[in-house]
Amino acid sequence: MDCSFCNVSEDLPFTCSYCELIFCSSHRLPEKHQCSQLYRVHKPRDSLYQNTNSQFSINNLNNLDSRMNRILNTELRQLLLGMVLVLLVGVSFFLSNNSSYSAITIVILGLVLMGSFLIHEMSHKFLAMRNGYRAEFRVNSMGVLLTSLSIFPFIPLKIIAPGAVVISGYPSNSTLGKIALAGPASNIILGLCSIFILTYFSLTAELFAIISTAAYINGILAAFNLLPFSIIDGKKVYNWNKYIWISSFIFCISFIFVASNII
Repeated sequence: MDCSFCNVSEDLPFTCSYCELIFCSSHRLPEKHQCSQLYRVHKPRDSLYQNTNSQFSINNLNNLDSRMNRILNTELRQLLLGMVLVLLVGVSFFLSNNSSYSAITIVILGLVLMGSFLIHEMSHKFLAMRNGYRAEFRVNSMGVLLTSLSIFPFIPLKIIAPGAVVISGYPSNSTLGKIALAGPASNIILGLCSIFILTYFSLTAELFAIISTAAYINGILAAFNLLPFSIIDGKKVYNWNKYIWISSFIFCISFIFVASNII
């Protein structure tokens, strides 16, 4: 179906609950498609004090998202773009932070980071599908930009957020929380598998470094995604069940502590 705002063909369309028209993922929010029923979303005074420059920037980002969706018109293409960006960020990070690693080790660690990112996102997708929802990975312009900047070695803060799995429908807080928790849980499982290999197998020094770093990477990914802010997984888990969020977050921090002592 075509988006009512930008006419981009959308395999996973969204229906606005206010104007009841069909939109793509970039324009699904009332503010992003200039909804005729916007007054029902915000109080009148909110619209009186809009910053014109901010609105201009938002429109530019929306247009960029539309062009990206038009070019990367399948989930596989968007997922491949995200994976390549994550791989390049990983190579850049390990290249600039540990000169003792060989070139092949740096590439392998980049692939480990990319694989951990992929498994994290696919865990969201498959659990959402198992619960009866359509779900697809989508890149977004701001995430692609920030991740692309992180490729440069002189950028100290690395941000890996080229996109995320978008769910079609209106799952309950409980279902959404479980789907959100699936991503960090998959990283912890990968980390525990790494610890198991380190404990029970004899490894060369280089292979030991790779697997121990893999455990640490997955611990960091799990903990970061459990932060209870904005659109991060942790916020959805927190809204579902505060006790599960607390126990999960504490477990991730403890895991990072163990993994960091192994490296």
